Amino acid sequence: KPLSSSTALQAAARFSMARSAQTLLLLLATVHGKEYEWAGIFETPENHYMWTAQKVDGDYADPAMKLVALPTTSFGEADLDSLEAAGDAAMALACTELSAGQTIVPATNTCYTLKFDPDAWQSLYPVDASSVSGIAFFAEHYPIEFENTAHYFKDSVGEDIEPQAELPNAEPGAVPIGSAIGTAIIVNLITLIGVVLMVPAVSRAAKTNHQIFNGILFSFAAGALLSCAFFLLLFESTHLVATGWTAEVDVLWRWGTMILAGLILPAFIETLATFALIASGKEQKPEEEKPEVIVVGTAETADGAPVVPTEAASQEKSLTKKADFKVRARLIGGVCIGDFFHNLCDGFFLGAAFKGCGESFGWGVAAATLLHEIPQEIADFAILTGPEAGLSNMAALAVNFVSGLSVLLGTAIILFTDVSNDAIGLLLAFGGGVYIHVGAVDCMPKMYNSSFSLWQRLACFLSFIIGAVAIGLILLGHEHCVPGDGDGHAHGH
Repeated sequence: KPLSSSTALQAAARFSMARSAQTLLLLLATVHGKEYEWAGIFETPENHYMWTAQKVDGDYADPAMKLVALPTTSFGEADLDSLEAAGDAAMALACTELSAGQTIVPATNTCYTLKFDPDAWQSLYPVDASSVSGIAFFAEHYPIEFENTAHYFKDSVGEDIEPQAELPNAEPGAVPIGSAIGTAIIVNLITLIGVVLMVPAVSRAAKTNHQIFNGILFSFAAGALLSCAFFLLLFESTHLVATGWTAEVDVLWRWGTMILAGLILPAFIETLATFALIASGKEQKPEEEKPEVIVVGTAETADGAPVVPTEAASQEKSLTKKADFKVRARLIGGVCIGDFFHNLCDGFFLGAAFKGCGESFGWGVAAATLLHEIPQEIADFAILTGPEAGLSNMAALAVNFVSGLSVLLGTAIILFTDVSNDAIGLLLAFGGGVYIHVGAVDCMPKMYNSSFSLWQRLACFLSFIIGAVAIGLILLGHEHCVPGDGDGHAHGH
């Protein structure tokens, strides 16, 4: 059966997790010293299933694999343990070779050698479960080693079938809550320190050459924010949203709607600011508004006496201030909300890494988080202290710090509650939409200042590239781990 886009995305996410965990799994297999490397027990109420092996990076993990399929009437962890000796003994028997397309029939004291088709990108083996209610598979290799875009065991309509229990199994341990919360605090503090270290240089540069400074820094911000949106937030969200719905159209309209909602949010915030001005009686109706004046200066008479502003000039200055208020509301609101959701989802990933994958993996995710948080927070700081937002250095630091605290909230939510992957995906898509708006609408236009020379424009362009690359470098080792949909299995990407 052809894979739907959502199914393929889920399979791809599962395969990425499998590759990252493969070394540990192989070590466990070596330690337990059995004929088999992996075993799993499945409930099989239907008559027909499919065992799948796929090429990964152009080749099968091994040209062949020994497989034992024992019939069983119960499917728990204790049942798999009770069948372990029989499965291990069957693996040592002479095995019957099966080519792709031949059927696996569960039986005791029977071993198969699956010969994979070297000319095909995958080899399929029908499984006849008509006479059994469950199957315990014992395999020479972990079947996830042969996963590329599809799960290794599916039912007759192509749905993934997960094992009820697996061997070898690690001893369950307590969730390292203290380490997870501590790591989230460090992520927030180190991100803040990275911004603080930039403050003296930022202040001096801003006073020396205001226009080109803003052009270069806003270009960096645009690169960092757009890179974060496209490389991380939106991509991450695709397969996470797909875990909640099977139909492609159900995934697509939810994903797209959340992105569009994020895109329109800054404009919505500016509209709310306009309503606030109207409600307070300080905003003229649209048809009465006059063109905005960017700079309203003071003039002097020939003898040096100041010219008293006319009523028209005062109105123009008032309109300019109100326009500035709306722009500030849009910028500050967009940055804060986008950063809040971004850090919240980073907290989700941190909590999931510690909860589902262990302490060492969690520290790895924390290091990866820092690599993209530092330039992204610097970019936020540049926007907040720019002429449009107009926050002071300390106010911008406070805003960055408070929005960064959502990493703690996200970590705590994952550690102490069950949050579905599809909900996390929708939040990521929303945050990505916000970042696209702020990066493309509010930041990039600063690159097009008509007073810039050719070299200044090239400097802005280079700054944009540096901002994008700073975020893009995270892709070199990007790996998050999130809990499965309530099945207790960890999935990474």
